[in-house]
Amino acid sequence: MLLFSAAISLFLGNSADAMSIALALTIVSLVAAIQEYRSEQALEKLADLVPHTCTVVRDGRAIDHFPAKQLVVGDLVMLSTGDRVPADVRLVDGVEMSVDESSLTGENSPVAKTGLALSIMGGEGQGGDGNVAPPPLTEQTNVAFMGTLVVSGRGRGLVIAVGERSEFGKVAKELSEVEARKSPLQIKIDELGRLLAYASSAGIAVMALMGYLLGRPFLETVTVAVSLAVAAIPEGLPICVTVTLALGVLRMARHAAIVKKLPAVETLGCVTVIASDKTGTLTQNEMTARSIYTLAFPSLNFGLTGVGYDSKKSGGYMVRSKSCEELSQGDGDSRTASICNNASVAGSSDDEKNDNNAVLMGQPTEIALLVGAVKANVPDPRPMYHRVQEIPFSSDRKRMEVKCRPVGGAHTCTAFALSARRHKANGFDLISSDGSLYFVKGMPESILGECKTHTAADGSAVALTEIGKTRALSQSRRMAACGLRVLAMAYGPSLDELTLAGIVGLEDPPREGVPESVANLEKSGVKVIMVTGDSKETAVAIAARCGIIGGLKPSRAESGGELCEIGTASIVQGDSSDDEVIDLQNYDLSSHNLIDDLEYGSLALSGAQLDAIGSHNLPDSIVGVKVFYRVAPRHKLALVRALQSRGEVVAMTGDGVNDATALKAADVGVAMGKGGTDVAKEAADVVLADDDFTTITHAVAEGKGIFFNIRNFLAFQLSTSFAALAIESVATAFSLPSPLNAMQILWINIIMDGPPAQSLGVEPVDERILKAQPRKATDSIVTRALLIRAVSSAFLIMFLTLKVFAHELEDGVVTRRDTTMTFMTFVNCDLFNAYACRSSDRCFYEISPFSNMSFLWAMAFSVAGQFAVIYLPPLQSVFQTEALSLGDLFLIVCLSSTVLLLDTVRKKFFQKYTSDTWKGGSISRFGKMSTGKGKKRDGKVRRKKAGVKGTKAPLSGGATTSLRARNV
Repeated sequence: MLLFSAAISLFLGNSADAMSIALALTIVSLVAAIQEYRSEQALEKLADLVPHTCTVVRDGRAIDHFPAKQLVVGDLVMLSTGDRVPADVRLVDGVEMSVDESSLTGENSPVAKTGLALSIMGGEGQGGDGNVAPPPLTEQTNVAFMGTLVVSGRGRGLVIAVGERSEFGKVAKELSEVEARKSPLQIKIDELGRLLAYASSAGIAVMALMGYLLGRPFLETVTVAVSLAVAAIPEGLPICVTVTLALGVLRMARHAAIVKKLPAVETLGCVTVIASDKTGTLTQNEMTARSIYTLAFPSLNFGLTGVGYDSKKSGGYMVRSKSCEELSQGDGDSRTASICNNASVAGSSDDEKNDNNAVLMGQPTEIALLVGAVKANVPDPRPMYHRVQEIPFSSDRKRMEVKCRPVGGAHTCTAFALSARRHKANGFDLISSDGSLYFVKGMPESILGECKTHTAADGSAVALTEIGKTRALSQSRRMAACGLRVLAMAYGPSLDELTLAGIVGLEDPPREGVPESVANLEKSGVKVIMVTGDSKETAVAIAARCGIIGGLKPSRAESGGELCEIGTASIVQGDSSDDEVIDLQNYDLSSHNLIDDLEYGSLALSGAQLDAIGSHNLPDSIVGVKVFYRVAPRHKLALVRALQSRGEVVAMTGDGVNDATALKAADVGVAMGKGGTDVAKEAADVVLADDDFTTITHAVAEGKGIFFNIRNFLAFQLSTSFAALAIESVATAFSLPSPLNAMQILWINIIMDGPPAQSLGVEPVDERILKAQPRKATDSIVTRALLIRAVSSAFLIMFLTLKVFAHELEDGVVTRRDTTMTFMTFVNCDLFNAYACRSSDRCFYEISPFSNMSFLWAMAFSVAGQFAVIYLPPLQSVFQTEALSLGDLFLIVCLSSTVLLLDTVRKKFFQKYTSDTWKGGSISRFGKMSTGKGKKRDGKVRRKKAGVKGTKAPLSGGATTSLRARNV
């Protein structure tokens, strides 16, 4: 359009105007190109936020978290459940390994992989040169392809292709030209831009026709109309939104929240429920083995000192018991935990421990078991055993089994040797001819149900009676009620002849800041629920310490040497906070009323109870429930769908392979960056680089802030467009000369779409906005309040600009001074309006000038550019301006600053009509809880029941809740 206007000017002999328009076009195009470049650069950075890593063996040493892009052909890669294959890998060996190749081949079912060679027949596969063509991808069962996901088992393989040479790389090269999908917000902005473009174009056409009919020169009419169209149509609005979203993602990345997809940014501000996993998210995921129990000493419990994996924190590895009696056969428990283990502590000699140089690899639970064995002075027995078979841990089975035989024929402890020679009733008969044994660890309820004997004090196996099972389960519940994660250990010559070795309690305390984050989320209307596979007692204890539910006292004392109550159990602390032992001797399980009440109350539900509730009753049955325990991945998916059916916007966290379905179904899937599997990261929208729950809080707040910032700079751009159109419309209607020439209008367009507008997108959001209730996903980007702000600001800018123009036009002749004064007034009003648009409800004097340095730099650039246009002779000829006196500048600043006065009056007295956060007499109902269909009044939870009305049962602390109707 501008080129067309320049061509007309050149055709009519007005070369100066043509050159000016061409220069303006160059400037506008340059600004647009810079913005587009920033957008593309920001989006490219998003791809690097989640670097793909793997475990590789080089120079005989395993390297964890090795960058996948640095792999070369011939590298030995180790794959395990949940990994994304980093390159095309020829498998050497594998243990029950299956791979999801749906992203490459479209095959829905996982494909079993093996290290065995393929038998390829000639014939149809024979190439013309005599070489045998490779089989189809679906038949290459000894190759794991790049980008596919390991869903079970583990294996090792040699890299045979990387990058574009891999099968996935060939497909990706073909897809490189496919345009990425836009987010819903970007689509809304595009639609808004088109609507404004059509409306502005129609208005400008009518205005140009009226001006020409009223006698305005044709060239001036066309040039002004075209320039006005360029300025009024917000063609830079989609770019501004993309840049704002991308920069918001980069800011989140600095807070360890890596957003993989732009739509997730806007959805984060709508989240109403966060379903969080316990281990590693709410807790530190640096587990410590704290308590050991074995039926060989039924009246004793043994405690382990130290915190986490760092030996320097504990002042030395020690084993204590309340009676100071040595755990003579406890090493059977520790040895089982070490053998049934895939973690490793490389460089774990004494000297290296003192130097704190040990390299840890594996799951936190398994590392804690290894470190606990070292504390019990039990050396790692795995070098003495050859692993024959492995059944990996799964979320459904909640247990892991390995079969091992002693390398030298002799077991490492008496208990194992006796178990390997166990005889049948019909005479001496070796069940295991080579001395191999099964070693099992997992959920106590599952392991105890399959054990027939337990280890005695002398290492022999004695019958496990019902009294023994009850005692072991009771002790397990005591540990769990103290917030410990409990695992049972067993061994035996077969899975039908298992001997209970003992029970280990592992502590994983809540992360620092989690209770505060939960409280802040609850105040802002975001409900937090815990979804975990742990026992009820462990889940409730940790939930209470995190503030998700109330009723339990803190588990830590403020100073050393005191008793820290958890229920009625205690932690005896020594000289330092790290040197402590959990005392379970005097723990009275029956006195822990809250735990017992929760079994029938409305605060906790188990996975089995979820199965018993019909899918049609589930949405109403989970209202008010804060803890879901012993859940499987299928339960997570059911919870997501049930919550969504109630109109909730759900953020679900997960880290395992089987969590991928729930993560994908959730409105915002959140995967763990450190402990999460590649499968979970692939399915998630957000990855927490630090696995910290508080990071989710920052991400939700940032999501709210980005949306409000987009509204703020949209208000600024609309007010500028409306003001420019109104000024020209009024001038045309009253047969006045154009107050602004084409070049000046184009300069205003540069300011409107340039740095000031961009910097509004990174404005730090007011704390009240962050505490506001989540917005609805269906909320329009353009609200009545936004339009009122934009129209009122545009009206004042128009009035002030035309007032100055009319005052300067008293002599009836339009001079450069007249247009310069008018131009300067409009630009100054626009810059003051940009400052007012930094917040929708705070006055200008309540906003710190230094809270957004990007805005300060943008304003400085705009002011410097404006002065250059006014005072530099080369630009004076282009923009048809002249220098103004200090008195003129003072007058213009005084007049244009009234924009701030209008904004103050608007926000102080008419906030109900002009603030996007005003709801029913208070700003966004700060602190008010949203409970969906269930309403909370007078401390009682009211809910719908599926056919049966609940009766009342007292909770500890005097609270009242409804008994859940068990509808099977």
